[in-house]
Amino acid sequence: MRGIIFDMDGLLFDSERLGMEVIKEAALKQGKILTDDVVIATLGATAPAGKAIYRERVPGIDVDLLYQGFAEGMTEKAKQGLIPLKKGALELLKKAKEQEIPCAVASSSPEKYVRLYLGSQHITEYFDVLVGGPAGVRSKPAPDIFLLAAEKLGVPPEECLVLEDSTNGIRAGRAAGMTVCMVPDMIPYREEYAPFVDFVAEDLTEAGERFLP
Repeated sequence: MRGIIFDMDGLLFDSERLGMEVIKEAALKQGKILTDDVVIATLGATAPAGKAIYRERVPGIDVDLLYQGFAEGMTEKAKQGLIPLKKGALELLKKAKEQEIPCAVASSSPEKYVRLYLGSQHITEYFDVLVGGPAGVRSKPAPDIFLLAAEKLGVPPEECLVLEDSTNGIRAGRAAGMTVCMVPDMIPYREEYAPFVDFVAEDLTEAGERFLP
C-alpha cells in the first residue's frame, strides 16, 4: 500500500457509543425517542444523508435542531478530551510515519470537526490530508470522499488501504477500488459484508500487524 485512508468516528476514535448517547439526548429535548437501529443506519453518512434517514424514520422530528444539539454536545466532549483514540490507533500512525506512508482522514463529518477531534488527541501531525464531508460530494456508500482523499494524497485508488468500521464505509471503499480493512465497532462483521472487505481486524493493532509489519 502506498497510502492509507482512515475513517474517523468509530475507527480512529471511540466516539460512536458516546455519539449515540448525545444524539438520543438531543432527540429527547424534542420529545422524540431514537432507537439504536435508526441511529446505526446513519453511521458513516454525511449530515444531509443522515438527516434524510431521520426524517423518514422519525416523523415530525426537527433534524436541523437535532444535528445542532448533537454537534454542540460532541464539540464539548472533544474540547474536554473525552473522545479517546481506539486501541492501536497511535501505534499504527507511528508505523506509517516511520515507513513514510502518507495518511489521510476521509470522514463524513465536516472538516472542522475532523480537525477538532484530531487536535484533541494531538495526532494531526500524522496526517497529510484531511477530507471532511464537503458540500457537493456524495455521502458514503458512494466512493467520492475516498476518491477525493486519494487524489489529494497523490496515490492511485488501487494502491490505497481504507480502514473502516461502518457498512456505508466498507461499501464506499470497495466502490473506490481500494483495499478495504473492516475494523468493526458498533456494527459487527457479517458474512454478507464479504464482497466489500479484503480483511477483518479485531482492532487497529491487528490491522497494523497485517498491513504494516
